[in-house]
Amino acid sequence: MKKLTQTLVAIAAFTSVAAAHAATQTVTVNSNVIANAKVSNGVLDLTKFDTTLGTLQSVKVDLFSSFTPTLKVENLSTSSGSTIDAVASEKLVLSAATGTLVVLQGSVSNTFVEAVFDGNANYAGLSGATYAPGAKLFSNSAVFSDADTLSLFSGVGAVHANLAGTATSSFNGTSGNTKSLSVTAFNGYASVTYTYAQPVPEPETYAMLLAGLGLMGVVARRRKSV
Repeated sequence: MKKLTQTLVAIAAFTSVAAAHAATQTVTVNSNVIANAKVSNGVLDLTKFDTTLGTLQSVKVDLFSSFTPTLKVENLSTSSGSTIDAVASEKLVLSAATGTLVVLQGSVSNTFVEAVFDGNANYAGLSGATYAPGAKLFSNSAVFSDADTLSLFSGVGAVHANLAGTATSSFNGTSGNTKSLSVTAFNGYASVTYTYAQPVPEPETYAMLLAGLGLMGVVARRRKSV
């Protein structure tokens, strides 16, 4: 009987808490990948939130890009060496029917110290060089909880988000006579994390459970007294 009483107390406490707070969960979906976002702007497909799971509370959009730059310089001055600052940058904008979702920007820089022109404009030798650091991963994210975005990302199918990419570069040499070349490539992909509240049983459900357990207690006492 003591154990039954403890159970009833625990369920009663749980009933009041569960009625006030729904369990919060998250689920993440990944998009397709646009292999060369610099040349071919395209569409990222983001699977919508399944509303049968619960009530959507917020949408977090993460945008990723693997940026691969190659920077080449040649000091063409025949009278002085040159210190050359080079920067290559990427910019990706992900947008949907509600407007801009995420803007991602990344850059890679390098400083070259080159001697006077060696007679060969080949981005090598004494007066030229090439910097190719390999792929660099950049990312950015944004969280939304407004009604329009929650509605857009809810239901069946996918959100077709537009991805636009651009690349820029700059070279500044102290000799004032610099030949340069920037070659960049980058992809683009995204993920969406949905935070939602799971539905909880109505208080009446717990009341029925308590009533049933109470009846069991009465029966148990009667059996004990017989």
